[in-house]
Amino acid sequence: MLGRTDFVKNILNYDMGYKFLKPIRGTPVFWQSVQKDLFAMVRQLGIPTWFCSFSSADMRWTHFMEAFMCADNIQINVDNLDWAQKCDLLKNNPVTAARMFDHRFHCFLKDVLMSPSQPIGKIIDYFYRVEFQQRGSAHTHCIFWIEDAPQLGINTDEEVIAFIDKYITCDLPPETDPLFEIVSSVQMHSKKHSKSCKKQHTKCRFNFPRPPSTKTFISKPIKNVVTKQNEEKPNSGPQQPESDMKKPSDETLAKQTMTKVKEALSNEHAAYETTDDLFKSIGINQSVFEKAYQLTSNKTSVVHKRNIKDVWVNQYNKDLLRCWNANMDLQFICDIYACVVYVISYISKAEREMGLLLKHTQNEINQNENLEAKQALNKLGSVFLHNREVSAQESVYRVTNEIKRRFTESNICSYRRQYCQNESSSQCHSEQNRSTKL
Repeated sequence: MLGRTDFVKNILNYDMGYKFLKPIRGTPVFWQSVQKDLFAMVRQLGIPTWFCSFSSADMRWTHFMEAFMCADNIQINVDNLDWAQKCDLLKNNPVTAARMFDHRFHCFLKDVLMSPSQPIGKIIDYFYRVEFQQRGSAHTHCIFWIEDAPQLGINTDEEVIAFIDKYITCDLPPETDPLFEIVSSVQMHSKKHSKSCKKQHTKCRFNFPRPPSTKTFISKPIKNVVTKQNEEKPNSGPQQPESDMKKPSDETLAKQTMTKVKEALSNEHAAYETTDDLFKSIGINQSVFEKAYQLTSNKTSVVHKRNIKDVWVNQYNKDLLRCWNANMDLQFICDIYACVVYVISYISKAEREMGLLLKHTQNEINQNENLEAKQALNKLGSVFLHNREVSAQESVYRVTNEIKRRFTESNICSYRRQYCQNESSSQCHSEQNRSTKL
């Protein structure tokens, strides 16, 4: 069939020149299908509760190094290895590293996260994807649906905050606590700020040091709060004009306040014992800080309780951190926008550079009328094969067909079926309404 010019041209006209890559793990069209499955889960289960990330600490986990040494027949105590030797061992054993990380995460998911102890609540469903960092090692992004978890807009803010504080902390433990070594080693953000911090032309795109707070609170943009109040009371009088919702003078003052907080945190010569001491030094209190934070933010977010000593600590769960013994991140998903737009686009993101490159190549082919069909297919294949840089461990995942994403497989078919039924039902209703109007 490929010998027929009209058939090949038809493939190119309908963008099938690269959609045939759908069964191949890691391709843009493969992740598009995964994204649709995730949309079906969100449609049926509602907003997920937690967004989590778990990174690999292959240099820290001694059993990794012991396995590498055994594979290379090296008879040395692990504690006697220097950094260069550990790097060489990791570089020479990508297959072992990838498989051990995969096994460790599966055990962690089954025996810790979904155990009867319920360290983050009773998990009713989940999704995760394995991605690879710039250094080549794997890390996992997950979302979890928790049974009876409170939701913003349905439960009170106090109930949501109590739920968050139950499972998340930013506290730097005392040095006598065994957890201190783990937190200080893997959860402390570098004060030197890496290149990754400056990707968006900012000093730190992760907003470290994080501002201290005497309590956890939910920051909601002032404009959104006032608009929602006006919608709930349509007959109570004229709506508040937008100029009164967020006055420029208030916003300017709020930005100045947040700048003062940042400057106070960056002052190495100042020694503040408590958060109240820092606030007092710049002439504010907790309520003023919360108002300033809301005025300068554009989305709903959770501001965790942090003392002065905790401003460089990323939030974590104590039980999970003890078991995982590597960097982790745990966030409460605030709203449907964050769920669908941020979470899905982030953890289900296609390989954007490759996807854009393939589309650009497809457009060039469509514009070049003199290009033969076979030449066009060869050009698409060449772009895909020669323009993707992968680490050795990611290559292992692809070659061995390891699962790079996972749903609860027993449920996903049901979600797809229900999603399709709902879609077809909504189409039927729209058709009925249209015929009734006619």
